[in-house]
Amino acid sequence: MDPIGDIRCSKRAQIIDAGVREFQEKGFAAASMDQVSARAGVSKRTVYKYFESKENLFLSIVDVMSERMADTLDISYVPGRPVRDQLHALATAEGEILTSPDAMAMARMLISETLRNPEIASAAQGKIDKKAVFAAMLRDADADGQLRVPDPDVAADEFVALIKAKAFWPVIFGAEILSDAEMAVIVDASVDIMMSHYARGRA
Repeated sequence: MDPIGDIRCSKRAQIIDAGVREFQEKGFAAASMDQVSARAGVSKRTVYKYFESKENLFLSIVDVMSERMADTLDISYVPGRPVRDQLHALATAEGEILTSPDAMAMARMLISETLRNPEIASAAQGKIDKKAVFAAMLRDADADGQLRVPDPDVAADEFVALIKAKAFWPVIFGAEILSDAEMAVIVDASVDIMMSHYARGRA
């Protein structure tokens, strides 16, 4: 998945693309709107016409990422379909995000800004947190009788944590982004654990 790709051609899109590259390379604090305008090939006045501040540009980029993530994770529970297959599809979609170089580069930058600018980081995190998608699927699987999930929000935290423990946090701290094959192993293991813990009939 390319969370920044497929944006319609326009000056605004040029500026967002330039902002992505500037923020990824320098981080939020060191990023320069002058450099964004130079990268975009537009005047600084044009940059500020679309984005009134560096903070506004950054959050607009997060909005683009959020929309792309939402598209990737647009997976709803289907009653009667084997629940393992559905959990696997959702975990695989999450894996697509975590193997995207653009998404992970922006995630690293966001983490780095948490201490320096907690308000910006908090606003951004709220936009890209898609745990609700996992909670909805687990809640619906419980209602459909395929799983026993007393607290879907807690179960969603567990499911996401199983995936991110090996595919997100190591990358944030400098490890290489996982290959598709490595991600597939993590997806399979995470689904197995969820099925083992939340299967109907488990004592």
